[in-house]
Amino acid sequence: MVKKLINFGCILILSLSVIILGTGKASAEMTELKVALYPYVPNIQQFRDAIREEWNNAKQSDPSLENTQLNFICEHVDPGNCPWDGGYDDRDSPPDADVYVFDAMFFEEYRSKNWLEPIQASEIEDKEDFVQYAIDGVQESGEYYAIPQLGCANVLFYKADDPLANATNLTDINNELGECTYTSEIPPDPRGFMLDMSGSTTNASLYLDIAHSLTGDDSFPLPQKESQLNSDAIDNMQELLAMASYENATDSTEPYIKSYQRAEWFSKGWGRAFMGYTEAMSNMNKETRNDIGFKVMPLSNQDESYPGVFYADVIAINPITEQRGTRDQAVKLANVMASKETMLKSIGVNGGTYPEPQYLMANRISVFNTLKTSFPLYGDMLSLITDNNPIMFKLDQDAHSKLEEIKYTIRSKARENYSCGCDYPATEPITNNSVAPAICNTTCASNGGWNRQWTNEYPAAQSGSVCGCNTCNF
Repeated sequence: MVKKLINFGCILILSLSVIILGTGKASAEMTELKVALYPYVPNIQQFRDAIREEWNNAKQSDPSLENTQLNFICEHVDPGNCPWDGGYDDRDSPPDADVYVFDAMFFEEYRSKNWLEPIQASEIEDKEDFVQYAIDGVQESGEYYAIPQLGCANVLFYKADDPLANATNLTDINNELGECTYTSEIPPDPRGFMLDMSGSTTNASLYLDIAHSLTGDDSFPLPQKESQLNSDAIDNMQELLAMASYENATDSTEPYIKSYQRAEWFSKGWGRAFMGYTEAMSNMNKETRNDIGFKVMPLSNQDESYPGVFYADVIAINPITEQRGTRDQAVKLANVMASKETMLKSIGVNGGTYPEPQYLMANRISVFNTLKTSFPLYGDMLSLITDNNPIMFKLDQDAHSKLEEIKYTIRSKARENYSCGCDYPATEPITNNSVAPAICNTTCASNGGWNRQWTNEYPAAQSGSVCGCNTCNF
């Protein structure tokens, strides 16, 4: 009996100790770090998973991070509906995010508005591993205001043995591809060009990229009114549109998905070439990737005279972290997000978890060198950077207001005087050539008349018969 009482007492004391210790651990204050990622990537969940995994690894070796947890803004929201879109909407940086990723075209505006916490060189891990244009682009007067994550450029894709591989300027491209070769949304066969000129900001960025290739002006000045537009740059935009079709280039249905869709169409043998970002290769089949050629798209006849223009998505630390007391953790998190290990897991196959990489362009040389051993295209992607000596695309501190004033005008001018025509669904099925004139003349009566072309064949005809009309009224 005495022995049992002693054992019971020991158990009681041990139980109380567990309760007390457990209560102490549970009551430890958890620090939540909110993260807003750049949403327009092929697989954003892969980024979240990789960042969480590497953050948990960092917590194992750094006791100061033990009681932190990550909360990804819009994790369960479709990218098109997320209130944070990478900075394109004219609004403040995400006010409740400790760390956020944005398009560096707005870097100077965000810096002027004190939305970017300054970072010392000593706080950036493996700084020498970043590609030069990316790390230079986030630095000002010895301080860094973001950490590079991703890059991209306007890239021309074609079959590896296509003569386009030897084209060095826009005229060479035009001579190869021609103009007005198709009028449907999808090219009917391996002809013509495809590109995205749907969004107003997309058009403004393309205009500035072209203007830079013509003049070398790396301040990327946005005109404030139509009379200040560079007419040669507008002419080149119209030339690009004529090499494609009006409907292919201007369809605004989910443009961030449509850009990948063109790569899929190209894989199916529709279209001879297209312009997009490297991540479009994630939507190509393996056979196409094994036979693909690509290079920075020549946008004028002066392209080789000036450095290339590359875009970037960069990781910012919100200055409110100073008031919240989370700055140190936020700096650590930004470094984790940009690290070699995280980027390999974010855009690579992560040990076979994913069948193919996302073909996103990293900003770390070590990431390219690691991925190219299994996926040689990453070596070609690194050459895009090293061969073009690029600069980062950044607008001035009034970027949003100036864009709002002129971007719709730029888009309108680029579409002006388009002469190639468009396809329209026929008023009734076309069974043969003999009935086509009557049907198509009626179909095209309010669209500039019939251009004497019609088809029932997919993909030019998505469903039913279509007639080629002389003007586009979409």
